[in-house]
Amino acid sequence: MPQPKVMSQSFHDAGLKLAANIKPCLLQDHPRYGEVAERGLFIRDSQTDAPERSSFWDDEGSHLDFTNPQTVAWWQEGVTTQLLEMGIDSTWNDNNEYEVWDGEARCYGFGREIAIKHIRPVMPLLMMRASLEAQQRFAPQKRPYLISRSGCAGMQRYVQTWSGDNRTNWDTLRYNIRMGLGMSLSGLFNVGHDVGGFSGDKPEPELFVRWVQNGVMHPRFTIHSWNDDQTVNETWMYPAITPAIRSAIELRYRLLPYLYTLLWQAHADDEPMLRPTFLDHQHDAQTFAECDDFLLGRDLLVASVVDPGARQREVWLPDNQAGWYDFYSHQWFAGGQWVTLDAPLEKLPLLVRAGAGLPLSERISHVDAQKDDRRELQLFPLKGTGSTRGLLFEDDGESWGYKQGDALWLEWEMDLQRQQHKPGYQRPRQLSPGVESAEAVITGRRKA
Repeated sequence: MPQPKVMSQSFHDAGLKLAANIKPCLLQDHPRYGEVAERGLFIRDSQTDAPERSSFWDDEGSHLDFTNPQTVAWWQEGVTTQLLEMGIDSTWNDNNEYEVWDGEARCYGFGREIAIKHIRPVMPLLMMRASLEAQQRFAPQKRPYLISRSGCAGMQRYVQTWSGDNRTNWDTLRYNIRMGLGMSLSGLFNVGHDVGGFSGDKPEPELFVRWVQNGVMHPRFTIHSWNDDQTVNETWMYPAITPAIRSAIELRYRLLPYLYTLLWQAHADDEPMLRPTFLDHQHDAQTFAECDDFLLGRDLLVASVVDPGARQREVWLPDNQAGWYDFYSHQWFAGGQWVTLDAPLEKLPLLVRAGAGLPLSERISHVDAQKDDRRELQLFPLKGTGSTRGLLFEDDGESWGYKQGDALWLEWEMDLQRQQHKPGYQRPRQLSPGVESAEAVITGRRKA
């Protein structure tokens, strides 16, 4: 790249941010391999002081030893000068499983030598922390964003992650749902999967649509591939289904205020974003049965279609005492029953908990805090009487200002006392000082 800063700026001007893929292993022909070996920054062979050698990609290489403070300093200098100063926004810490063949290979161990086999899961954690610290020092006013493929308990403090290089087939789509729920229950709430599958044949059109529809309902949504036929999974790869792909992605953009609030609750209260249905309905024995449904937050029940050719979806509605609304038609269903929903290729079956309020955006292209200036609160009232509460969290999306209270915690309450009378007016006005525009939508009837 002869002009990396110019390239980075061109992406920024288009509303895009960049994450550089970086790896903790240097191949033996890497231009800086000799320098790093001479400084003793690699994990060492169990029998000699030479760097350990392990298979990496199509060659052999040596792994950096992040238990050595000098290695950390070398790494952070490279992240800063070669990436961040060139306009790269974040780091993608990849291929960091530390598959060192020699289990007895020696690590510095912060001054107490230890074999890699005893601390293998810790190495990616130390790698991502080193990257995080470099980003924090470079831009202390910004919250750092990082990705890591591997790690262990505690990695949620530093990075967003995903399930790794998955295989392109229908079974993987189903398994990824379960894996994401397990990760979320384990504290790794900011997760996702390679949509469309990473390796193998390119996804057929129907599989690709269903994978995108499932993916947009995860905290991390990314399309990432290394197909056997050298093709690349792209949203426009099949013109016939591009409208269905676009519709799913637009739905995600609409739901970003809800997703962002869930991220805040996960950060502040350790609330899982992806939730098995039994988590909020432990009294309902049916929710413990194996299924492909999950909750996004407490309010959205996602019924991804994971079988080829399916155009209907049978869904168990957890018994929540209040019932559920179809997200599209706003039809109400009682909980504690099976329902069959239409699931044409262009539609993801989706239900909303009665009593919920979904904060939505009208921005359906890249997110810009200045242009994302409208909010819609869709209210799904309880049947009969009762009251419910909800929260919308907003801030600038980048800074630490929320720690000093520079954020919006908008709490709302819906109190239903009587429903017998239908008023003659159709468009009550809602005033929100400091907000350019706000709307309330009640089970599909727009009130603005």
